[in-house]
Amino acid sequence: MRLIPQLTNAAALPLLAEIGRNEPTTFETAYQLHHPQSFTMPTGGFPVEEGSLKWIRDSIFSAACEHGFPETRPTSFLSFELKVAEVLASWDPLWIEGSPSGEALRNNCWSFLTIVVMPDIALWRWPAPSDISSNGKAWKGRMLGGSRNTFQRIYRRVMCLDRGADHPDRWGLIRELQEDDFSAILERPGLSSNRDIAVCLGEEYLAMKQRQKHRSADERQSVYRQATKAIRAYGVVQPLDLLSNELRAQLVQAAFARYEEQLCRDLVVSNSAELNAAPAISKASPSLASKNPVKPAGRSFLRRLLQGG
Repeated sequence: MRLIPQLTNAAALPLLAEIGRNEPTTFETAYQLHHPQSFTMPTGGFPVEEGSLKWIRDSIFSAACEHGFPETRPTSFLSFELKVAEVLASWDPLWIEGSPSGEALRNNCWSFLTIVVMPDIALWRWPAPSDISSNGKAWKGRMLGGSRNTFQRIYRRVMCLDRGADHPDRWGLIRELQEDDFSAILERPGLSSNRDIAVCLGEEYLAMKQRQKHRSADERQSVYRQATKAIRAYGVVQPLDLLSNELRAQLVQAAFARYEEQLCRDLVVSNSAELNAAPAISKASPSLASKNPVKPAGRSFLRRLLQGG
């Protein structure tokens, strides 16, 4: 096992005040690959070599430069973070035979990588607020290890949404999903903790967004929330991990289809109520009715369909 240096919050927090006062260019030649207060776990394995830390630093640094670092920031960082995902997927210390290593699951390791090895890139991605002491809680979450850390959150995407090395479009889900989509999937550990389930959910979520692209984001999000509730409820009775890929896909697809149909029914009812209210508005507003007289002809097909008859 390759042991990644760690940095505790007690050691990291004082460094954040210094980092926040600088610009990304300040660190271009001043970054470090070690820190006096960093440590490795006293367990079996060997500390990561300096050359390995330099490789991940240089690889992510190059990806950042391709996207404007340090002078400019893109309007969207999704393309940059896709490159970071590919780098993290190929850095050996984070994996053991294709599964996450114990080091990759330690928040203190990500604090070290972010604050010591790549502080300039993290600061470019998430600029520090003017007053860190009173308004810096969210920013500190991007620097310290945890689910919102600059690089750890991308690693979680690789853990959960990697389609597999043998897939012709291995990183398609990470490329196509948006920031809010990642949160919707990854912040439900009951579903995202198993990669097969998370990938299946991500595939259907993308398909639903395409089917319902004429709907608002809130309506699509409502479908997703209701569908995942149903899937999680089913998982209480039948562990989703034990289902075959085919049955798991059928379950997820059926849950989404059910709530997409419900969304359509709700919209029909809503439109029907609006149509029923239209004559009342005409009677209460003679001037409006005179400008737009109602033709005495029979009801339109749509109104007959919605109102019956």
